[in-house]
Amino acid sequence: METSKKNKPGPVVIIAIAAVIIAIISYFILLTFFPDLFQSLQVGAEQPITN
Repeated sequence: METSKKNKPGPVVIIAIAAVIIAIISYFILLTFFPDLFQSLQVGAEQPITN
């Protein structure tokens, strides 16, 4: 009997996906405990578009 080889992603892809998921979850945890943390970040001023 032949063993079927399934097309599995490499370990680097799995680690990258897990890192993105952990980053998203940690962002929401930080947002829950420190709601003012991301509101106080400075953003760049809006610049008019010149033609």
